[in-house]
Amino acid sequence: MKIEYNLTLDEILSCTDGKTVILGDGTGPLVFNEIFTDSREDFSRNAVFIALKGKNFNGEDFVGAIFKKGGYCAIVSWDFLNNHDISIYSDKIIIAVADAADALGNIAKLYLSKFNLKKKIAITGSCGKTTTREMAFEMFSLKYGKEKILKNDYNYNNLIGVPKTIFELNENHEYLILEIGTNKKGEIRRLSEIITPDVGAITNIGKSHLLEFKNLEGVFEEKIELAFNLKKDSFLIINADNEMLSTKYKYKDLPEVNIFSFGLGKQRDLTPDILCENIDIHKGTGKAVIELSFKGGKYSANINFCGIHLVYDLLCALSIAAVCGIDIETGLKAMEGFMLPPGRMQVISNYTGGYVLINDSYNSNPDSLKEALGYIKINYEDKKKILVLGDMLELGDLTESEHIETGRNISNFADYIFYKGDYSGDIKKGLEEKGFIGEFFIIKGKDAFKAAFKKLDKKNSVILVKGSRGMKLEEYFEEEMRGE
Repeated sequence: MKIEYNLTLDEILSCTDGKTVILGDGTGPLVFNEIFTDSREDFSRNAVFIALKGKNFNGEDFVGAIFKKGGYCAIVSWDFLNNHDISIYSDKIIIAVADAADALGNIAKLYLSKFNLKKKIAITGSCGKTTTREMAFEMFSLKYGKEKILKNDYNYNNLIGVPKTIFELNENHEYLILEIGTNKKGEIRRLSEIITPDVGAITNIGKSHLLEFKNLEGVFEEKIELAFNLKKDSFLIINADNEMLSTKYKYKDLPEVNIFSFGLGKQRDLTPDILCENIDIHKGTGKAVIELSFKGGKYSANINFCGIHLVYDLLCALSIAAVCGIDIETGLKAMEGFMLPPGRMQVISNYTGGYVLINDSYNSNPDSLKEALGYIKINYEDKKKILVLGDMLELGDLTESEHIETGRNISNFADYIFYKGDYSGDIKKGLEEKGFIGEFFIIKGKDAFKAAFKKLDKKNSVILVKGSRGMKLEEYFEEEMRGE
C-alpha cells in the first residue's frame, strides 16, 4: 500500500524497537513509501513487508518469495532467524522485532503523527459500532465533504485492520473515524494508544465476547480503556441509559475528560445531553419519526430504519458530530437517505408471499436479540411470529444459561422456530420449561431448510433472521434479499 509520507529506516527502527540483522548491500533504499502485509499484493523496491502471524497463516513463510520478486526490506520476528538461513539474504534489509503485529501498530502510530488532523474519533461498544460509524461518516461528509473523511471499512476494526486504515490517510483528510473492536483483553487499550483519539464513544456495554471477558464488568473494563487513552480536553461519549456506564459516570468513576451523553432518559437522575423524547414507528415500513431535544432546542426527523437499538446508534453518531461542531439539523439531514449496513434490522416486505422479513443476521448476542424481539412484539403484534435463529457465540461460561433463557423468552412469543447451531438442545430446554406449543425445526442444511420453509404458511407473518456472524443465516434468504 502506497503511503503519503515517506518513512526512513531510522524512524522504523526507532518506533518498533527493531534491530537490523541484515543491512543490505548499500544499493537499496533507506526511505520507504509502501507498507504491505500480504505477499499477493503488488509492491515496489521501496516497500516494507511486515510478516504477520495468525492462527492459520505465517507471513514469514513468504519472505523468501517476496525477496525473489524484488522486495528489499522485511520485518520479521526473532524466531525467523532461528528457522531460516538469513545469510542468503545478504543484499536485503531484515529487521527483527519482538512481535510483527505490534510493529505494524507502532509504524501506523508514527505515520498518523505526521498528519495534523482536526479530529480523530474512536468508536467502541458491545454492539452498534459499525452502524454508528457509518452514520457519523455520513454526517461529517455532508458537513465537510467525503474527501476529507477517512473511516475503516468492512471489519477493519482490529490490531491489523486499524493500522491498515491509517496507512490510507492522505493530505486531503481532516477527520479520522475509526470503529475499534476487541475479543481479547488489552486490544482496546492498544488500539487507543495507536490512535490517541480526540473523541471516544462507547455505544453500550453488553453480553459480548464473554468467553474472554467473563461478565459485564469484564466487558466494561475492556471498553473503558478507550477513555483512559483519550487526549487531554477530549470528549468521552457514553450511553446514559446503559446502567453500567451511567452508574460509573454518576459516581465519577470515569476519567476526567469531558463527558457527553445520549439516551432516551431511562435513568431518572441523569438527563442525557442529546435526549430522544419520542419514537413513532411506522408499522411494516421499517421507518420512524423521532423527536429530540438538545440545548433547549427541539428537533423532529424521519428516519429510514427501525428498532430502539438503531435509534441509540443514531444518538451516538449525533453526539460525535455535535462535539465536533456539526449541528443537529445537519446531522439529521445526513440521515435522510441513509441506508443501514446489510444485516441490521433490514425490513423486507414480501408482498407475493404476504409476509415481512426482518434481516438482522449480521450478529447476535442476548442484548441485541432481546431488542429485536421487543421491536417485533410491539410493531407486529397481530402477525404470526416465525424465528430463524442461530447460535450466539463467544458467551463463555454463560453459553448454556443464555441459550436456555432465550428459549424461555421466545416460548410464548413464536409460532414457528427454525434453529441452526450447536445449542439447539439448550434452546429446546428453555422452550419446554415454558410449555412452548409451536413448531421447532433444527436446520440441518440449506436445501432441507428451504424445503420446509417453502411449505410453511407465511401469510400475515413476520420473520426474524438473527444469529452470530459465524452462522451466516443471510445465505438462507438470498432470493428474498435480492427482492425476488
